[in-house]
Amino acid sequence: MKILSRVCAEFCDKNGDPIYRITPADRLVYKDDAPEAIRGDLLFQMLVADGSIEVIETVEQRKKLESDPTAGADATGKKAAEPAKAAKSSKAAKTEKSEPAAEEQPAEPEQKK
Repeated sequence: MKILSRVCAEFCDKNGDPIYRITPADRLVYKDDAPEAIRGDLLFQMLVADGSIEVIETVEQRKKLESDPTAGADATGKKAAEPAKAAKSSKAAKTEKSEPAAEEQPAEPEQKK
């Protein structure tokens, strides 16, 4: 399997035995020796889902990632949110906020007797 990883990870089989490791030297480097068995590891599935690892399936995708492996990723290695989605979600968050409470009148100070 061909992959490009933006993070370090160790993938294990069902018994917990390590089957593939991505070290700091392997980050942001095209790898074509990843075993298909790592697809069964939950960590691999999660990293693919959040964009930290990309499975390369086409020559165009490989060339694009080799020329700029950090394109489209944030500082954590995950896929960066699309600007249009981010703007839309912030508008939705503003409309979902509860209405501000009615202004409270300051309490009158107690009079000393």
